[in-house]
Amino acid sequence: MRARGNSTHPNLFLELVGGPGTGKSQAINAVRSIYVPATGSSVIPASITRAGLEDYMQANLQQTKSPDGALLLSHECIGLSEEMQGILPDQDLGHLTLYNILYDLPKLHKARTRTNGEVTLEAPYCSILTGAQPAFLATTMPEQAWGMGFMSRSIMIFDTPRERRSMFELRDVDPTLKANLIHDLKHIASLYGWMEWTKEAVSLYDEWWVEAGGIPIPQAKRLAMGYNSRREIHMAKLAMCMSISRSDDLFVDERDVAAAIETLLLFESKMNSIFQEMAATGSMVMLQDVIDKIRADTAEGRPTEESTVINLLMQRFPATQVHSMIENLIASRVIKNVSNLDVRGCRRFQAGDTVAVM
Repeated sequence: MRARGNSTHPNLFLELVGGPGTGKSQAINAVRSIYVPATGSSVIPASITRAGLEDYMQANLQQTKSPDGALLLSHECIGLSEEMQGILPDQDLGHLTLYNILYDLPKLHKARTRTNGEVTLEAPYCSILTGAQPAFLATTMPEQAWGMGFMSRSIMIFDTPRERRSMFELRDVDPTLKANLIHDLKHIASLYGWMEWTKEAVSLYDEWWVEAGGIPIPQAKRLAMGYNSRREIHMAKLAMCMSISRSDDLFVDERDVAAAIETLLLFESKMNSIFQEMAATGSMVMLQDVIDKIRADTAEGRPTEESTVINLLMQRFPATQVHSMIENLIASRVIKNVSNLDVRGCRRFQAGDTVAVM
């Protein structure tokens, strides 16, 4: 679709967020079994580097013809990973930058190789469906990612563990349904052209976004760093997906916009739960990392500098809380002070007599 002189495409970056047992892997594997045979898109290999991903996409060129017979070239891939670290190894910022570029589907992407060669990608297309646990987001996703673009381009879908169910209750997707889905996706993949919006669809968008400000607006700090300003784009992409799933006429009508807004607001209504779990699990993991560091140093016969402990804690906690956290660890005998203050006014610690339970 055309918007503000630019093009917006119906590709999505989706993250299924939840703890173990929420069904992330089953959902992603079900999508893989249908999407890949239907579209022929190449799945991004696990733990690939940015340069490796660019090379991989260059080797996977899709060629189709438009209705008027013109040859269309596109380097395509899809990220399908049960865990986010599969497509973001080591949370490399270079990866994040590349995904930001691919999200916007430029007409051409060029990159230099280490051997002074060049990778050229024609109309690179990328969608992502990945799983993530709140603890992973809290402890390993760099803060820059929430503001620099990748996380603002992602829609997080949260769920909690369901009630126990028999593993034999559902053995596989109904084969007839699966065949029908693959058939429909093949047809969708063959569609080409600009998607138009009816007057009623534009009016509903204006009413929700322009006049009402996209209410209700998510209040989480990390979402305010970039996501909130992109909500209209998320809605537009969802509306295009709703339209394509309903009809092949390439028209977005008010039903699609209404369904897109409803779906987006449903996802957003649960995002605060993600950040609450991130705060809880992330804090425990970081505190345990500090304790493990002190124990490892103690096992090797050396104390841990207080400056090291402070630096570790400040990666995750406000500076105003760090001193009291150290004092609580000392008071509970998880760690112990083993020296007087040094010239910097810092102490040295060793593992205490109490085993912390996190």
